[in-house]
Amino acid sequence: MMKPGGNRLKPSKAAPNEEGSSNWLTTYSDMMTDLLALFVILFSFAMMSRPVVKAKSATQQVTSAVAAAGQSAAASSGAVSGGQVAQSSQQPHSEKYNSLYKSISAYIKQADLSKQLSVIKEGDNLILVRISESVLFDSGRADINPDANQLLDRISDILTEHADFIKMVRIEGHTDNRPIKNTQFDSNWELSTSRAVNVLRRLLKTSKLGSAKFSAVGYGEFHPIAKNDTAANMAKNRRVDFVIETADN
Repeated sequence: MMKPGGNRLKPSKAAPNEEGSSNWLTTYSDMMTDLLALFVILFSFAMMSRPVVKAKSATQQVTSAVAAAGQSAAASSGAVSGGQVAQSSQQPHSEKYNSLYKSISAYIKQADLSKQLSVIKEGDNLILVRISESVLFDSGRADINPDANQLLDRISDILTEHADFIKMVRIEGHTDNRPIKNTQFDSNWELSTSRAVNVLRRLLKTSKLGSAKFSAVGYGEFHPIAKNDTAANMAKNRRVDFVIETADN
């Protein structure tokens, strides 16, 4: 038998406050929304500033390129100007060549030696000075006449004045075709060679051209410039030639 009031239900425990539990979620959601908005704003500013940075970088690159181009142009201009000055200070080959030729020609004319000496241009790099045997030697001999020393010394001076332009001076001895045989020489080979060597020795005593720029050779009667049929032509063949080779530039 139930006690009075025994069928009554016991009151249950109170349910948690749902409204209080949702408040922190709302706050967190608002904070995240604000952070997202902040990031969006910052990102927008960053994207907006990029073209400015690129523009500044491009401007700097253009400025640097223009400055470099200006420096390069100035350097090139200076190089060209310097090259023009250097080029203008150097005498052209043709002027040096003509100067040497004219110096020898002037001496021949001044000394009144046109019958004994001649100067000839051969091509663009050779000058030939031809000296008659009678000016330098007695017949059949290779010793230089004392009166000829002054002539050779003057030629030596002219060569020295143009030393930087002269590459080589070859001294050639030549004879006519008459056989020779005396106590000194058995052939025209020996006579012509001895004459060339003796002229060379005289030049080396006074010239500052340098021994390496001289050579001597004897051709005997085998390189005549005229037929050996008259006394006058034979006299032409008895000679000493100075073959002056000039520098290329």
